[in-house]
Parts: sequence; structure tokens; C-alpha cells
Amino acid sequence: MDEIAADYDERIRNARENTEMNQEELAKSIGEKASLIRKLERGDVLPTDDVQQKLESELGISLTESGDEEGEWSSDTAGSGLTLGDMVKRKD
Repeated sequence: MDEIAADYDERIRNARENTEMNQEELAKSIGEKASLIRKLERGDVLPTDDVQQKLESELGISLTESGDEEGEWSSDTAGSGLTLGDMVKRKD
């Protein structure tokens, strides 16, 4: 899966509030405990892949960062099929 957004907690809380659900209602709708929703909205825990998918589906949001973020790692050789082993010369 993609990387979780830094503001995932705000995204979850804002989307939940926009649907006028409380934490208990959201938890019940995705089959999880309300305590998990509270922890997610406080940013205390990251959602598992399963919980992430359920939240995104239920709330109509994305909890991932797009790959076009500034500062993302990139390389001129990325995707060329070369590996580090192809580029390094051993001194044996």
C-alpha cells in the first residue's frame, strides 16, 4: 500500500464529522471498536491496511500520500532494471 498521509488523523475526523457520525457509529459501520477510532483520530496509532480500506470506503476519503510529493526519493536510474549490485565493483 502507499504511505499513510501525515494528516491521516485529521482526514478521518473531518470526514466523520462531515457525515455527522459519532465515533461509535463509525466504528460500528466498519466493524471495529470505538476506542480504535479515538486512537486513530488522536494520531496515536496508524491504521492497518484492512482498517484503512474500510475507512476510505466508508468515509469516501484517501488516507495515503500521493507519489508526487516534493521531497520524494527519485533516481535517474529508477525503473531501468539496474540494481545496486549492477553498479558496484567489488575489490576482491
